Amino acid sequence: MRKRRDLILKTETDIKVFLLFLLDNIGYPVEYEVLLSIVEENTDDISLDYVECLERLVESGHIELDMLDKDRYYSITSKGRMVASELYDTIDKGFRERSLRSAIRYISLTDSGRSINAFITETESKRYIVTMQAHDRFGEVMSVSVTVNSREEAEAIKKNYEAKPEGVYRGVLFSVTGKLEYMK
Repeated sequence: MRKRRDLILKTETDIKVFLLFLLDNIGYPVEYEVLLSIVEENTDDISLDYVECLERLVESGHIELDMLDKDRYYSITSKGRMVASELYDTIDKGFRERSLRSAIRYISLTDSGRSINAFITETESKRYIVTMQAHDRFGEVMSVSVTVNSREEAEAIKKNYEAKPEGVYRGVLFSVTGKLEYMK
């Protein structure tokens, strides 16, 4: 049974904004076939329109194309992010949320262009603040601090974040959005 999700993307601009939205949320280069799979999963349609829009976004400098062997990888540029972030709200909210669920499994802190940092600060009351940060090429992605009672507990949190930043990041996203998809 054909779903009606593709009816939401009516214009070439809608398609371009949708492609930029996906790449921006994933946050690192995505292989061509993977990107088209995410599009198909959300629109039940892969037409030449998507491929043409992708090519036009590369030509206009909104998306960057990298070749590795014969594989094509696409990522959003600063220019693309700046322009598209103002247009994201033009795409149906429910459609954006469904699409984000598909892209979530590709969101990663450990892939190229991302860095993490964690540090412990002792308070005047002998408690310990653990600050966990993540950055990508556009700037800060996350900065979270928790206060605990012992240095040992603070060290354990810091060590866990450094070993598994992905789990912490997804846990924070789940906590602030309530969307269970972040935990998958």
